[in-house]
Amino acid sequence: MTEEQKAVTEEIKKGVAEAVIPAITEEVFEKIKSELPLRKDLFAGDNANAEMVKKDEAVKFVKGLTAGGTNAGAELVPTYVASEIVRVAELNGLARKLGRKWPMDGSNQDVPTATSVSAYRVNEGAKINSSVPATGTISLRGKTVGVLVPVSKKLLRNATVQLVDTINQLAGEALAKLEDQWAILGLTAGEGVFQDTTVTGVTLGSGDTTFAKIEPEDMLDMIDLIDANVPENKLRWALSRSVFNALRKKRAVVGSDNQGFLFQGFGNSAPATMWDIPYDLSPIMPKVADGSQAGKKFMALIDWSSVLFGDSMKYTMEISDQATITDADGNTLINLFEQEMVAIKVVGEIDIQIANGAKAHAWCKSAAS
Repeated sequence: MTEEQKAVTEEIKKGVAEAVIPAITEEVFEKIKSELPLRKDLFAGDNANAEMVKKDEAVKFVKGLTAGGTNAGAELVPTYVASEIVRVAELNGLARKLGRKWPMDGSNQDVPTATSVSAYRVNEGAKINSSVPATGTISLRGKTVGVLVPVSKKLLRNATVQLVDTINQLAGEALAKLEDQWAILGLTAGEGVFQDTTVTGVTLGSGDTTFAKIEPEDMLDMIDLIDANVPENKLRWALSRSVFNALRKKRAVVGSDNQGFLFQGFGNSAPATMWDIPYDLSPIMPKVADGSQAGKKFMALIDWSSVLFGDSMKYTMEISDQATITDADGNTLINLFEQEMVAIKVVGEIDIQIANGAKAHAWCKSAAS
């Protein structure tokens, strides 16, 4: 094409543009804008295709997890699988959703801590004063957590995105439950709000040996145990639905007359807070139907910003068709070889530590007798 022809072509393009652009009304622009979510695959650089590629890679990975196959042994899971497991865990658990996230570079991480400091107004040329904070260190030490997901060999051979998402869902829910038990109940001595020896609490009055005996005044006593420097907007209650319902059954009593429920009555929305503090209902918390409730901790008041959640963000998968799946007592639940199944083991590395135990958390327990 000659220079003259190029010039003519450019003039034609310019003329077409000048004729077309004014005809595109604001209504047309809004219509195109509203349809953008439906046009994702038409535009380069959009995340839709990238997401599909990640899902396809995850399906291929799971299909390759055949015992003795190319992916035998522990393999780092694809990004899609790891992110979905974390997403599901955050949706279902409190510790991972509300705790202070701390990425662990390797298996060990020392986190500096300090109590509150003070701010001062400074005169021109004067020095800045400060209170002396009590400093310390919390050591995050990665501990292995894992979950077994049994799958039939036939399903694995014909793996789809739906199967991958099911594995992610089951693994994420199981990890969320374990993490909440760790952060609140404690899995061993010294762990969690209930077993950290620096956390103090409220014991119900003599004779109140069941969880349902809790009164709103007991919760006020729990609030009083929290350091005044911890803002109430950082605090959240943690309790079971059954204990929450026990509180909802409480009535205001004047003399010998019941004056109605303390909470909003039947047919109204449940309150969003208790004593102006939000609450979370968790299935891992003790319930009013539990046996031997005397002297047991059953409710917590937590500043989740003082719960450190360390995560290496490295998840692996491996598979076996030769083992058996047993419960905590050693009873066989599934014999994989006999039942033409495999077990996919998802393993990660996390740690959960309580910070400022004496200042930022409290528990409530029933009377021993």
